[in-house]
Amino acid sequence: MREGEVTKFLVSFNGNIEYVRFPAGVFDENLYLQYDVVWGPDWDPLSGLNSGTSQMARSGNDPEKVIFNMPLEITFSSTNIYGWPQIVVSVRARNFISSDSLRGYALFHLPAVTGTQELVAHLVRPRSASLFGEWIAWLTGRYPELIDPKILASGKENYLLKTESYGTVGMRVTMVSKDLRKLGYDNQPA
Repeated sequence: MREGEVTKFLVSFNGNIEYVRFPAGVFDENLYLQYDVVWGPDWDPLSGLNSGTSQMARSGNDPEKVIFNMPLEITFSSTNIYGWPQIVVSVRARNFISSDSLRGYALFHLPAVTGTQELVAHLVRPRSASLFGEWIAWLTGRYPELIDPKILASGKENYLLKTESYGTVGMRVTMVSKDLRKLGYDNQPA
């Protein structure tokens, strides 16, 4: 390797998880978000938080939408694009009946193109494997949960999950990169 030769690139993401929308309306007193950033083996986080929890929020004038505006900022270095970062968002509810319960998971692939992107991901919720389990979940308000939601980012065994779609999560992210072009990757907008 010659001195001054570029071997790594830098990628920075900043923005916020803006909202959660439930098309049938929000039936919980308080909702909150948890997120985890997942990345491949060649990626190194340089700064920022790779997980976080939001404040409690409730719907306002729009009965279908809960606004969070949860900030997100993380910077990575890597030698290749394999394992591009993803964010797994968990939406949880806190109410007097079921205490703390899952409302769904959303998976975002962080943008590979420089600039600001508005992303929307479907919220999915695991379903019970039996009719009795479905009845208990409906009665108690507690739905099945994944032990580690990060498995959604791997995609290897997701085909075994029985899920239902339950709303959307919106996010606005700005991506800035350094030295991607020098390594042969073109990530400029068309």
